[in-house]
Amino acid sequence: MTHKLLSQTAMRLMVLKGNASLRRLEKNAENPMEVNRALLMKILRDNQDTAFGKAHHFSEIRTIEDFRKQVPMAVYEDYAPMIERTKDGEDNLLTSAKILGYSRTSGSSGVPKYIPATDSSLTAYVRYTWTRALALGAREKKKNGERYRPGRGVFLSPATNECLPNGLPCSNIAEIGAREYGMFYPYILTVPTKDLFDMHDGDYIYNIYRFALADEDVTFIFSVFFSVNVSQLAYLQKNWRVIVDDIEHGTISDSIDLKPEVRQKLLRHVRPMPERAAYLRKQFEQGFDETLFKRLWPNLTVLCSIGNASFKPAADYVRSFAKGVPFDFSIYGASEGLIGACYELESTDMQLLVDSCFFEFIPAEAETDAAERPVLTLDQLEQGKKYEILITTCAGLYRYHLKDVIEVKGFRGKCPLISFVYRKGQLFNVAGEKFSEEDARNTIEMFEKNHGIHVDHWLFYQDDSVMPNRYALVVESDADLDWDACIDELEGYMGFCNKRYPSQRAKAFIGRMVVQKQQPGTHDAWSALCISRGASAAQIKPVHSLDNEEKRAFFLQRIEDK
Repeated sequence: MTHKLLSQTAMRLMVLKGNASLRRLEKNAENPMEVNRALLMKILRDNQDTAFGKAHHFSEIRTIEDFRKQVPMAVYEDYAPMIERTKDGEDNLLTSAKILGYSRTSGSSGVPKYIPATDSSLTAYVRYTWTRALALGAREKKKNGERYRPGRGVFLSPATNECLPNGLPCSNIAEIGAREYGMFYPYILTVPTKDLFDMHDGDYIYNIYRFALADEDVTFIFSVFFSVNVSQLAYLQKNWRVIVDDIEHGTISDSIDLKPEVRQKLLRHVRPMPERAAYLRKQFEQGFDETLFKRLWPNLTVLCSIGNASFKPAADYVRSFAKGVPFDFSIYGASEGLIGACYELESTDMQLLVDSCFFEFIPAEAETDAAERPVLTLDQLEQGKKYEILITTCAGLYRYHLKDVIEVKGFRGKCPLISFVYRKGQLFNVAGEKFSEEDARNTIEMFEKNHGIHVDHWLFYQDDSVMPNRYALVVESDADLDWDACIDELEGYMGFCNKRYPSQRAKAFIGRMVVQKQQPGTHDAWSALCISRGASAAQIKPVHSLDNEEKRAFFLQRIEDK
């Protein structure tokens, strides 16, 4: 059987699995509370003999109320000691399941978190990411009276392939889940081997496009965040001639930075393709317009990437090259667990994944501490209300306070449709870096200490007027400084406080920050406005981010011209 036929067979199987996932979503919408309760009881049964399960009497729990009495709400620090012991090789502490890897996230101010991943916890990611997106794309073709032609996909995000000393993967949840399917990569993705392109091996973006452009039958494009697409489109605009020349001659240009062993490995998988190169050259010379993607890959069926509000500017930019390609706004999840997934194209509303985690919710509007507010199950949620989330996972986290705030947009059957609103304490998430207010405050404090000054008022906002998006710092200060000359220093502090910021900058997922000066008296004027509306002076908090349209208009209209 030829490679192409094997690939077509594999892709048809992926679509079949995706259709099963979509049917599962539909069925779960009928009785979501029953499904979610049953999942909780299974998690407790499976883990009743673990150290945590014994300490919290899992074997005696019969109801959700029992569960709440026995198990307190928790954050990562509550689990960290046991997680460290599992990393050292101890079993049966938090979960009875075999740990397949750890999803590492920067955590607050760069302190790493290591979230265990098991077969059960990864199942949801496999079920509700690629296969679901492929099935949605195939359904859209059928709805439009077009024939679905199976073809491989392009995975734009780089791999890191990092491991703990014991050999277990330690990167992000998508990579850990994807590794389980590595042997199928050459049949479902435009990569030549079972490995994704590693960012540490050299020019991984060249590698992605070198093989993606050579395949005329590409069906889907997938990236974790839309900001990835933006930076890589900029790369393609600059380097398409080198890539097309290499496709024509079956080479890899000496100008491309690759480890020698990686270069030799890849060269074994290329051959001269003059006809494909001539076609590509004609398409690029026609220009980078809204028809580009469909001209490069006429069979392109769906473009999949996370598309919450933070990434809307990037998504809109990508769409300007992808007319006629449906967008799937993918999933909403965290390293700790998968929360929701889209059940239709072009919608950012996510169906709550009641077979992924057991969910509890805390009303978000109240000013009291989370422990003092009522805790609700999914059948008690109301449309239009915002909630913080607690999750109990299949990988050893119980009543874990995720600190995400979601809004209920409506219901599908009885199942909530949710949208991510913000993360408590988080200011920005341009490219997955999750820059928090604590990160911002520490950045400013380090800058103040180095210069021996006090910055009276400051705020950050996401500047979406440029691609890729960048951070803008707005200062209202009497300090006699050349703020533009301080940008590199400020970015250095930002990277010290948020460990993901430097890597996302280096990959051009985030642009170089800009510093702007606020008109004197702006923050005092804002306080006066709030007081005039009845607010107590004691209730007015410093504005460090533009988290609503009124603040955005008020402060951005009062920036000094350079």
